[in-house]
Amino acid sequence: MKILFFLTAFFSSFLFAQDAKPIDVVDIHPSSTVKIVHDGYVISLEVKLDIKKGWHINAHTPLDAYLIPTNLLVDSSKAYSIQKTTYPPAEVVKLAFSDDQLALYLDQAILKTTLVISKKYAGKSITINGKVQYQPCNDQTCLFPVKKPFSIDVALKK
Repeated sequence: MKILFFLTAFFSSFLFAQDAKPIDVVDIHPSSTVKIVHDGYVISLEVKLDIKKGWHINAHTPLDAYLIPTNLLVDSSKAYSIQKTTYPPAEVVKLAFSDDQLALYLDQAILKTTLVISKKYAGKSITINGKVQYQPCNDQTCLFPVKKPFSIDVALKK
């Protein structure tokens, strides 16, 4: 009976991982706030990552150099400059498949960056495009790394 339980658990987790697509493991929700400074704008961009139950992604600074980090990649533009990007602290955990501890994001992570709009930019809104790079894993396997795109339209008001 124990063997049957083990085989059922093993193969169901294997099939679960096989059916999962890396791009579907994390939902991305960008949001922004705009501040008027002098004669320009500063945009605070937050990108919330909702990680599906049973999965995790490596933190921005993994404890093992061979692991794929989570990165916020905002497309470059003449309309803005990227000032500073910050990442949440990792949860350091030990999983059954590893002898070492891992720095992970579980459930949710919020990545933040600051963009300064060029004083030459005359538009009333701006579209910010980017990608989040991550590698989803569960306690049995890791899927291929992915760069999942996002886009957000930001209204600029004076």
